[in-house]
Amino acid sequence: MNSSSRGIAIVTWNCRGLNNKYHELNLFLSQHQIDLVLLTETKMAPHLHFHMPGYKIYRADHPSESRQAGSAILVRNNIPHSQLLPIRQPDVQIALIQLNLGTTTYKIGSFYSQPESQQRLSSTAMQNVINEMGQRFLLGGDFNAKHPRWGSATTNPRGRSLHDVIYQRSLQVMSPVEPTHFPDNAAHSPDILDFFIGREIQHIVSPASVIHDLSSDHYPVSLSVDSSAPADRNMNHFDCIHWSTYTEILTNMTVLNVPLKTKMDIDKSVSKLNQLIISAATSASSSPTQMRPQLTPPHILQLLAIKRRARALWESTKYPPYKANFRSASKDLKKALTQMKADNDRQSLTRLDSKDGSLWRKSKSLLKNKDSIPPLKLDGRWYATNEEKSDLFSNLLEAQFSPNPSHSQEFDEHVAENLQEPLQLSIFNDFLTPAQVKNAIRRSGRKKAAGYDHITQPMLNHLPRKTLVLVTQIYNAILRTGYFPSKWKHACVIMIPKPQKNPRDPTSYRPISLLPLLAKIFEKLVIPKLFSFLAPSIPEFQFGFRPMHSCQQQIHRVVEEILDSYERKQVCQGVFLDTQKAFDKAWHMGILYKTKPLLPDSYYRLVQSYLAGRTFSVKIENALSTSRTIRSGVPQGSVWGPLLYLLYVSDVPTSPTTVSAMFADDEAILSRDRDGLVATTGLQKHLDEIALWSKKWRLVMNSSKSFNVIFTYRRNHVVSPLSLDGAIIPTMDAVRYLGITLDRRLTFRSHITDLVKRIRQRTRMLLPLLGRRSTLGMPMKRLLYLMLIRPIWQYGCSIWGASCTTQIRRIQAQQNRVLRLITDAPWFVRSSILHRDLDIQMVQEVIQSTSTRTHQTMTNHPNPVFVDYEDLLESSRGDRRLKKKRPVDLL
Repeated sequence: MNSSSRGIAIVTWNCRGLNNKYHELNLFLSQHQIDLVLLTETKMAPHLHFHMPGYKIYRADHPSESRQAGSAILVRNNIPHSQLLPIRQPDVQIALIQLNLGTTTYKIGSFYSQPESQQRLSSTAMQNVINEMGQRFLLGGDFNAKHPRWGSATTNPRGRSLHDVIYQRSLQVMSPVEPTHFPDNAAHSPDILDFFIGREIQHIVSPASVIHDLSSDHYPVSLSVDSSAPADRNMNHFDCIHWSTYTEILTNMTVLNVPLKTKMDIDKSVSKLNQLIISAATSASSSPTQMRPQLTPPHILQLLAIKRRARALWESTKYPPYKANFRSASKDLKKALTQMKADNDRQSLTRLDSKDGSLWRKSKSLLKNKDSIPPLKLDGRWYATNEEKSDLFSNLLEAQFSPNPSHSQEFDEHVAENLQEPLQLSIFNDFLTPAQVKNAIRRSGRKKAAGYDHITQPMLNHLPRKTLVLVTQIYNAILRTGYFPSKWKHACVIMIPKPQKNPRDPTSYRPISLLPLLAKIFEKLVIPKLFSFLAPSIPEFQFGFRPMHSCQQQIHRVVEEILDSYERKQVCQGVFLDTQKAFDKAWHMGILYKTKPLLPDSYYRLVQSYLAGRTFSVKIENALSTSRTIRSGVPQGSVWGPLLYLLYVSDVPTSPTTVSAMFADDEAILSRDRDGLVATTGLQKHLDEIALWSKKWRLVMNSSKSFNVIFTYRRNHVVSPLSLDGAIIPTMDAVRYLGITLDRRLTFRSHITDLVKRIRQRTRMLLPLLGRRSTLGMPMKRLLYLMLIRPIWQYGCSIWGASCTTQIRRIQAQQNRVLRLITDAPWFVRSSILHRDLDIQMVQEVIQSTSTRTHQTMTNHPNPVFVDYEDLLESSRGDRRLKKKRPVDLL
């Protein structure tokens, strides 16, 4: 049975320590098809992790962070819900969620409070808990309270206090008719400690009952809610769509004779096209097969029955030998479950294959962060529900997508007047063909995320010829009229946590915009033409988002400049600038001002329409915020956005006494001279020009996140502090630029230390696949290392590979460690033998081959900046004053 047909099945259980209950709890959930589990006395600490496949867990550990008390909630993945802020106090711990039961929103809580002998719970504390739960709630767990009101044989002080609260607040009690707690001490009598209390919920729940299962001194107590919210239908699951039927439906329903002369006609046609594709996909899709309960092997069922009989016999007699039999039966069952889980894991690993994608799906599940967004705190207020979170992020992003204040009203008026001047008309002959559209769709990745319209890449791949002609007609109408459809200018934004940031801070999340795929395909078709007009204006030192340019090439330029200053006994002062929210704060009128003289009128009007009237909504699981307006920035996730930003910053000031290196919004400026003060003076003049330029174009340079590094071997050098827009730029011994940490003497020691840490972390996450107990085949393990671990250190190795031999050996040691882990080789087998048998190159060999390939990409490069770079390389190949190894020595 599934939850949609019988309601939501809820169980509360005192697990008496959750960390060692995985196997029997997994079996219990599979047999009884439980949707929500309210766990109490979990005894979990921050360093302990618990994951149940198919469920999300929300914990309320003891505030002392020790392994005592605590509660948790397990929620099935397909049930829409929101995580609420847990209550974590010494006397009570409550894990909380919120979900819709029918048309009404309820809070569901897992309550636990230690017995009175360990922790007292006052009536005031219980009153505060009820106030926190609100008007409609269901609270279940181990209250450690006894009273005849819920069937207990005796009464204790906490039971009287809880009964008073229930009576005063007119709460409803849902308790079983038989004991739930059977103490280990035979002198103590069984009683009812586990039950549910709630408000305005009794009319939709079934009577509570005890399930005689699981190993603890408490039995689970269950009830079901008659009304539940259906699970969201996810159109990203393509397996249930019959593509031949889908193609036939589209062919029959597509109408080519549609008007496409005005803006309204284009908007209507785009809307109808979206509805047509979704309607065809819905009609051609079959209902997904209902998940059946996993069949339990007969020997597990037999051991489970033996354990149940032994437990019932001991509880009815309290005879000590029967208790020993019960414990023995529990151990046998746990051992069998552990062995069954190991056998299943081995079988699943042997079925993994790189060709069908199962290997990569498994590895992705191990590397992916499974945590959802917890309750957020901003300005002293908590935002717990998904609706509150989405609205909070929308407010923050709406401010982020607004232009910075103006510093010159006169210049703004000049820009506005320039944009209002009439355009010089030109003949437009650039039209698209259905073959071009079809090829563009096929070149797009199959795993591209869908936008708010739910149109996925496989849906576009299976478009029939007739529908492709309709799409081509719409694209050509957009080019002819210069109007970009409003339906394609709305972004669905999801929030991704930034690594190593506080997850409860809303500023610790990065927005990811999901745009309609049809709009992105149109942008791909047109961008070659836009690039031909705009590329000549992009400066030579800008390497971002340009063909034949890469991060590593830019870093090579910077490193060679620094090394050459070492050779000439100079002081090289480098400033690495940070632009605050660069892509999100680009001024739309400024972009149009710079593109207008470069583009023909038809493409200019298209870009103008492309930037105007853009909107977004933030989606947090099942909650979607209201639509908000984007008033600045280039569209994130778009194809045209990076090119427009490069043009926007194309006139950034330069200086003949400095060297500039840009990759998108990351800019490095180097100034070198034998006199440190001369180098500082030239660099400061350049920074002053950049400060004036950024104010003019409404960009904010973040001086606190910009860094100043002095690269030199000279000990008696004098430099002065650098400032940016009146703020001092902090001086650092090392800086991270384009993924490489550059220290003041280019030893790369700190960079390699970070690489070692990341390699060990990635290896630890992939241990279920790479470990000695893994039954994955040796070729698959080797492939995982080459694809998921080696790229961590291989990036930039043509640069940091010039460090000393000791540092290279640290990386080689990590590779040796992983290969021994993969092969489970004994200690006496040489690492060279492992490399030979697995056909894996030594680290030094990888560095040399990568350096050769990188150097080839920079030889005869069309960018003129590489002429100076080649001169530096030629000069470094001759006699050198310093013995320091350089990247050119790796060739």
